[in-house]
Amino acid sequence: MKNWFKRLRLWSLQWANTRWGSWALFLCAFADASFLGLPTPMLFFALALLNIKKAYKYALLGILGTLAGSIAGYSIGHFAWLDTNGEFTGLAQFMFNNIPGFSETGYDKVHILYGDWDFWILFIAASLPLPYKLFSISSGVFDINFFIFCFATLISQGIKFFLLAFLTIKFGPEVKKLLEFNWKPIAIIATVCITITIVIIKVF
Repeated sequence: MKNWFKRLRLWSLQWANTRWGSWALFLCAFADASFLGLPTPMLFFALALLNIKKAYKYALLGILGTLAGSIAGYSIGHFAWLDTNGEFTGLAQFMFNNIPGFSETGYDKVHILYGDWDFWILFIAASLPLPYKLFSISSGVFDINFFIFCFATLISQGIKFFLLAFLTIKFGPEVKKLLEFNWKPIAIIATVCITITIVIIKVF
């Protein structure tokens, strides 16, 4: 399964140099936010670096794909993650056992984060080292208000993708080299921006 998943990730990146690259980015972001971790940021960089002028267009596609995928993940969590006894369904067990990024440990971590932060955790989830699909599915499981979920996803992912677009335009290929070795600078910047957004929302 791991070799198959690795080949899938590499295959998804190959779409960057085709006319279907924009659709590939949307679908990659959709899958990444709902059920299957794919290298969305790397595909975004590949596309943006091939055509810097379209960096913000690609950011918008990434946001929309992530939002659509998050809604699909929310639906999975709400309707198909737990049975009537509160136990994991066969689908959940399958994903834990076969899909990289899914694990009961990761799910438990997200559960704790929701307990500490409530829906506010969605605003900083984009910068955490946990797959966003865990947050989208968990939001459905925990019955987070759907409209708040969509709004939080739109804000957090919007900040992330537009920040990536800005950095790509500003630094070009150098930003890709940086992120290949160390994601922390982006995570820190994104966390600071999103935290400021949360403060503004709470105040006003």
